[in-house]
Amino acid sequence: MIIKLVRWFQGYLLVRLKGISTERFINLCSNRYIYLWDLKSNGDDYEFQIKLKDYYKLKPIAKKTGTLPLIKKRFGLPFVIQRYRKRSGYALGFLLFLAILYILSLFIWDINVSGGYTYTQEAMVKFLRNNDIHPGLQKKDINCQEIEDLIRHSYNDIGWVSAEIKGTRLVVKITETNMPAPAVTATSNCHIIASKDCIITKIVTRTGTPKVGIGDVVKKGDILVSGVVDIIGDNELLVRKQPVIADADITGKTFYDYSDKFSLYYNDKVYTGNEKKSYLFSIFLKKINLYRPRIPYDKYDIIGNEFTLHLNDEFYLPVSLDTNRYLEYKEEKKKYSEAEAKALAEKRLNRFIKKLVEKDVVILENNVTVAVKGNNCIANGKLVVLESVKDYKAIDDNEWRIIDTDESDGNDN
Repeated sequence: MIIKLVRWFQGYLLVRLKGISTERFINLCSNRYIYLWDLKSNGDDYEFQIKLKDYYKLKPIAKKTGTLPLIKKRFGLPFVIQRYRKRSGYALGFLLFLAILYILSLFIWDINVSGGYTYTQEAMVKFLRNNDIHPGLQKKDINCQEIEDLIRHSYNDIGWVSAEIKGTRLVVKITETNMPAPAVTATSNCHIIASKDCIITKIVTRTGTPKVGIGDVVKKGDILVSGVVDIIGDNELLVRKQPVIADADITGKTFYDYSDKFSLYYNDKVYTGNEKKSYLFSIFLKKINLYRPRIPYDKYDIIGNEFTLHLNDEFYLPVSLDTNRYLEYKEEKKKYSEAEAKALAEKRLNRFIKKLVEKDVVILENNVTVAVKGNNCIANGKLVVLESVKDYKAIDDNEWRIIDTDESDGNDN
């Protein structure tokens, strides 16, 4: 493969050899170390391939043997360059296109937020915009750690945040405190600590020193598996303490508080079938209205559909087309019956439970009660669950370094 690539860069030819002394021609090429390959007999003639630079060495041999090496085909980079030399505009255009792509790759053109249960993509993107984090920023001006800290400090019910740059996208993943955080893999020496209050139901330690057992009640932050291992020598004496990356599977019995409340009275939307559409073109964050009709409706929903031009899932470009549909509706005041309200509350609860199950949480008990009180439907209670309860904590040097007190005293003297 490498040989073929080298030949392509150097250029090579398919040659047809005619004449009365073709065998002598081939022998002389061999004697002069001119390499021919894919040599094939074609009646009285021969065909072979040869490097472009070696072809120019054939003239004296052909004259001496009375043969005629005719070029049948040309291959390789030299001929590609020659072919497009008169079309320099194409080459310049291609180079300009590559330069534009490179410049665009230095910026963020799309923000994607996922993982929220309460907070939608639109709400989080608006929050980031209000804090000067928006499409069009250079990557070098974006600090993902600061974005994570900003979201955590601004939302008390968001317990886990991850921000990273992928291509020309800023990808933000969030997990609210009433949902389990995604599994995280440790990459440096650490302890495993409890991520929440729980009763330990399973612990399988692979690396580290277990500090708890099955049935133990632990608090959030307690060390479950220490990342400091005692190295024992002869006579059962402690030689040293060794920091490691603690690794274990730990499951705990814990619970989630669930609370939901909504009014029995609601406005039902009845769509009339009337609809208007508008089109908006955006390039480099500059919005251009292609068509925006007058909206004659008193009440309407807007359904937006934005298509952003992108080369793949990570390389988004600053060009988009937005289509908005304006759907007219009229409101009718209605009231849920007690059965309808309870069914809706159960549906909302099941949606919450489904998200837990998707994160490998096992539901042991559902102690949530649904009741209609006055003009409200209220769901309240606890979900008792089994789930992974591990988090990580860095190891301090003073946890494993052994200070020689005798040496220390001697130095003082």
